[in-house]
This record gives sequence, C-alpha cells and structure tokens, in this order.
Amino acid sequence: EEEVVRENMLAISRQLGVTCNVCHLPENFKSNKKMQFKIAKEHIRITQILIDSGMDGKQGPKATCFMCHRGELNPPFKTPEFPIK
Repeated sequence: EEEVVRENMLAISRQLGVTCNVCHLPENFKSNKKMQFKIAKEHIRITQILIDSGMDGKQGPKATCFMCHRGELNPPFKTPEFPIK
C-alpha cells in the first residue's frame, strides 16, 4: 500500500514539475497545514472522479494531473469569455 502511494506521489510530482516539498512538510508528510496540500488533495479527488466516470484510459484518455497542468504547478488558465446579450 505505502509503495503504491509513493509511486502515485512521484507520478504527480513529475506531472506538476515540482518536488514533494511543494505540498508536503518535510518533517511530517501527512500534515495538511500547507495550502498546497489541501489544493492537491482536492485535485486528486477531482481526477479520481473523472477516472471513475470513464476517463480511465480504456477507451480514451486517462485523467491525470498532466491533463491540465502540463508540467507546471500553476498552469496558464483563461476563463472563457461569454458575450453578454
């Protein structure tokens, strides 16, 4: 179990282009005191929802952090502009 978690965390860090210490406190990896940790947990939950909803890589793309982040902690994001009518 712990080895699977470690492998997943390494994959996530590569997909975001960061080291573990961006989200985790070096002295307590399970601590949720960093805001980045809380955000990451929520994003992991969203990614799992996508996987459970069919984006599991079996018949199309698999939902991953890289899908949105493209190797950057803070991916460039533009809010869609909707014309007011």
